[in-house]
Parts: sequence; C-alpha cells; structure tokens
Amino acid sequence: MTSMSRTQRALYFCGRLLVRAFYRVTALGLDNLPDGGFLLVPNHITWVDALVLQLACPRPIRYVIDQEYYHRPILHPILRALGCIPINIRHSHGAVRAAAEKAVAGEIVCVFPEGQLERTGTLLRLQRGYELIARHANALVVPVWLDQLWGSIFSFQGGKFFTKFPKRIPYPVTIAFGKPLEPKAADVATVREELLKLGESCFSRRPSLDRHLAEECVRGLKRRPFATAVIDGIDHSKLSRSKLLGAAAAFSRYLRKQFSDERIAIVLPASKGSMVANLAVTLANKVPVDLNFTMGRAAN
Repeated sequence: MTSMSRTQRALYFCGRLLVRAFYRVTALGLDNLPDGGFLLVPNHITWVDALVLQLACPRPIRYVIDQEYYHRPILHPILRALGCIPINIRHSHGAVRAAAEKAVAGEIVCVFPEGQLERTGTLLRLQRGYELIARHANALVVPVWLDQLWGSIFSFQGGKFFTKFPKRIPYPVTIAFGKPLEPKAADVATVREELLKLGESCFSRRPSLDRHLAEECVRGLKRRPFATAVIDGIDHSKLSRSKLLGAAAAFSRYLRKQFSDERIAIVLPASKGSMVANLAVTLANKVPVDLNFTMGRAAN
C-alpha cells in the first residue's frame, strides 16, 4: 500500500498499541528487505502474527487471508479496510492474480505458506500458493521467522488460545527477515530450509543460552515448587520440584568437595536417583556423563 487512508492509519496505530502491550519485538535482517514489491513468507504461530510482523516491518504489508476468516462479521470490516486479499483454496486464481498485481505495483504482499496456525510450535508443511504469486509477479520472496511467539497467550500451547495466563508481559519476540530469493528458486523445499535456518539463528540468540544450565534448572524448579517434577519409571513414585532441587543441591556440595575432575560418570537406571545425580553434577559445575549400566563388561 503506497499510500494509506486515515482509516488504515488508525487501524495500524491501534494494532501497534495492542502488540506493544503484550510483546517486545526485536527485528533482525531489515537490510534484507528489497525496494519495491516482494513477497513475505513467514511461519504462522499465533492469531496476532500479522500485527507483530507489521510492527517489525518499516513498510505497510498487504496480507492474503483465508476467505473463511475474511468474511467473519467481526473481522470483515477491519480486514477489508486494511486491503487484505481473501483467498479460496479451491478457487484461488483471482486471489493469486490480485496479490501478484499488488506486488508488481510495489507493495509488500504477505502469504502464510503453512495455511493454518501451528498447533505444536513446529513448522508445518508449506503450501505452493505463494510460488504462483511470485512467478506471476516475478517478485522476490523473503522468508521470515517469527521466534518465541509459541507460548504466548495467542498461541495454541497448552491446547488452548487466549485463556491462559501470560508468562510475562511484555513477551520478548524476535522477527528475522531472511535474504530474498528469486521467484524461480523459491520452491517449498528451499523456503522451508531457509525458514528453519532463520529459526536456528534466532534460537542461538536467546538470552537464556548465555546463562549456565544449572541456573536455568534452578529458575525452572523454583516455579511451582510443589508440582511433580519426576515420576520414577521403576516404582512409579513421584518427586516434587522443591524436593528434587533440595536433594540435588545437597548432593552437589558433596560432589564439589570430593571430585576435582571436570566430568563425572553416572551409572544408574532411568529413575529419580539418576535425575537427582544428573542435576547435582550440573549444579556442581561439572559435566554429567551417563553410561549404560545394562551393557556390563561388554561395554569395556
């Protein structure tokens, strides 16, 4: 959309306020965005992906929307005002042509190639509709990865939308724009690979990876201390988070005094004891090495 009406500006403003109330968005790879028209192909995790993506992008985005959602009474006036393009999967020629025309006119057109929201937080099979648009318009294709949105209240984590408590507000989110692909090279296999590469890059930037594993374990176990942490596979007994942390902390002090080596071997069956031992070694700032105790002398 090269120029926006007052209604569109007002809707974008309200959308930005909504997103900023729940998310703290960091954009990466903005220098990869071409001038003129092109296609954006992001993964699809939450109901507000379009709003989050628009907040990260410096230019207006025109979205291709499933016709079923486009014509819903509550959403239709807003989506129509924003210039979204409805698409019917069975009769998509008109929508493909309309989207291609917008890209040729210099606009950014966004297609969610999965065609539906992710229900497990993992990338689904990509549909080929965006390929037709890219080739009709001879437009570059930019893969986009929306990171850390899984787990927010608008995602399906826990088997439900909206009705869960947010883990934190604002929720940190990273949007990574990949390098543009030529339309002939942007097949589903290539785009999928590029999306996964962007996801890997985003994951490696997460602040939690800069902290010690033991610190993250302590943080996690301190939350809901009376919740069950381990169910023993041998006797089916349970161990709460607080008891697991307490036992491991006490054992770690002993290990720190008795062992100077960096690595400590653990020869135990999968059980509460094995879990306590592994956590204790980690808390002692050492590396646990689990050996298969069932191998016996054959392992030598």
